[in-house]
Amino acid sequence: MPGPVEFHQFDAAAAPSDVADELVGITLDAMLAERRDRPEPISRGLGQYLAVDEDWTVTDWDPRLAEWTGVEPGTIVGRKLWEALPDWESSVFAERCREVMDTRESITTDLYHGPGECWLEVQILPWAAGGLECFLRDVTEYKAVQIEGTSGIESTLDRITDAFFALDNREQFVFLNSRAEFLLDVDADEVEGERFWDEFPAAVSTTFYREFKGAMETQEPTSFEEYYRPLSRWFEVNAYPAEDGLSVFLRDVTEQIELQRKLQDLHDVTRELIVAESDVDIAAGTVEAAEEILDFSLVTVWRHNASTGKLDPLAWSPAIDRRETEMEPLGPDSRFIWAVYENSERRHLGFVPATTATSHHPGKVTSELLVPVGEYGVLGAYSDDRDAFTETDVELFRLLASTVESAFARTEREREIAQRNERLNEFASVVSHDLRNPLNIAAAHAELARDVEDDEEHLDKIDESLHRMERLIEDLLARARGDRDLDREPVDLDTLAWEAWDGVDTEDATLSLSGSASLDADPGRLTQLFENLFRNAVEHGGEGVSVRVDTCEDGFSVADDGPGIPADEREQVFERGVSRSEDGTGYGLSIVADIVEGHGWRVEATESAGGGARFEITNIYSLSESDD
Repeated sequence: MPGPVEFHQFDAAAAPSDVADELVGITLDAMLAERRDRPEPISRGLGQYLAVDEDWTVTDWDPRLAEWTGVEPGTIVGRKLWEALPDWESSVFAERCREVMDTRESITTDLYHGPGECWLEVQILPWAAGGLECFLRDVTEYKAVQIEGTSGIESTLDRITDAFFALDNREQFVFLNSRAEFLLDVDADEVEGERFWDEFPAAVSTTFYREFKGAMETQEPTSFEEYYRPLSRWFEVNAYPAEDGLSVFLRDVTEQIELQRKLQDLHDVTRELIVAESDVDIAAGTVEAAEEILDFSLVTVWRHNASTGKLDPLAWSPAIDRRETEMEPLGPDSRFIWAVYENSERRHLGFVPATTATSHHPGKVTSELLVPVGEYGVLGAYSDDRDAFTETDVELFRLLASTVESAFARTEREREIAQRNERLNEFASVVSHDLRNPLNIAAAHAELARDVEDDEEHLDKIDESLHRMERLIEDLLARARGDRDLDREPVDLDTLAWEAWDGVDTEDATLSLSGSASLDADPGRLTQLFENLFRNAVEHGGEGVSVRVDTCEDGFSVADDGPGIPADEREQVFERGVSRSEDGTGYGLSIVADIVEGHGWRVEATESAGGGARFEITNIYSLSESDD
């Protein structure tokens, strides 16, 4: 005789996987048991006893009956049963007792006893001398187990978010919850008792077949994802085998799978946009990606134009052209799109109330989605349908916008580098034209003077300086044209500083160093940096200016006690062509900035302790100070 179905309490709001773990052990057994014979009662043994004579006078009363009737033997024995318990007189139990009293045939049955609101298992036997004896057992809890064992589980399975169905060991449907009926597009009453593979023949050649068969053979649970073509859906499947069959939980993950695909496609687009040659190419690629990946039919890319102060339409969907809409630059008077650009906040409308002359819409539209592209512009998507863009669409469009922002930033940096190289080439040409001839003349006269003068020391100094200038010009030209890299090597900071000091006309100026240190640098370029800083100090510091080179935690500084640099001019002094002297060229400190940047260092103009100019060169992680 099979045992009773185990009674469980379920939390229908719990995670589907948690519910699955709890249900698997009992669901299939309960389903199959309901479809076989009903379980036998908990016990057929004798219960609590009472007896009455032919006049319904109580002759015996089991003290245990007092637990659920509230009546003790001493208060009921000798009294008529229906007088002592008037509520029982019209009960089903009373009807059965009268039936046995009349027919003199015993009855064994289960009945609902209204006065006690309980289920009773009763055996009513006639006495030969007249009267009755009864055996009663309260089986209310067992009846609850029976009810909950099947319909309770089915109710729980209907409340969970997963689809669920159960197959027996012949692969026939035993049960489907309402979610499974919806996902599989079947009627539970029609498919119960039918083989799964007969109802879904297209699944035979898929992972469903292999995994279900394997789970039943190995009695091991399985989890997988599979696309079922007839329903055009992706399913996440968790199947739990038992000796009697298979319990299967299904979840429709089509949206998640499609989202993963879109994210991967956007990732691929990122690699394409980041190497696009121009802003127009970036915009065209963005429109194509929004159309093909996000299924947006009306898309525009707006790029901010710093010279006009407007948003220029760089690219848009072909469908916009078919609307015969003129795509014109938009200014602040198009306040909605301009607010998106200025405030960097998206605008998402499921219904556009109206289109005006200053609107940014490509003709009349119903839904719109605008997302900012950093400081560079705005992406716009439109639709003729109401509430066309979901929150997932919004997030994917923002993700695309972040890629476009990075791509625009790269092209802007490349333009800045191109302009900078152009200025460097111009500067190199000036140096080549304006300095080469004087140098050649000076070199020629130095040779002539060597023949008539006897002052070899000064002539050698002239010759050394000329060669030094020649090397600097060649080096500058090579770097301006981009055909020479830094030649880094360990160098002594104090040695290079003194060599640079000797190469500058310092007049009455003085130099002091706080100590010695070493670092990795291009010695020629570092010497050039010191020469320009020393020359700047001498030119602006006046006669007898004092210059000092100090080391700091991650770099060094060059300071003087001259008049210094006004605070509002300290950032501008490194720009090319900016000079604080009428005779200055404006290249000295810009060359310093170029050398620092080329090494990966940082330079900042500050005030020295004596009120003069101080230039800090930091971010030199190879710097190490010497003990001597």
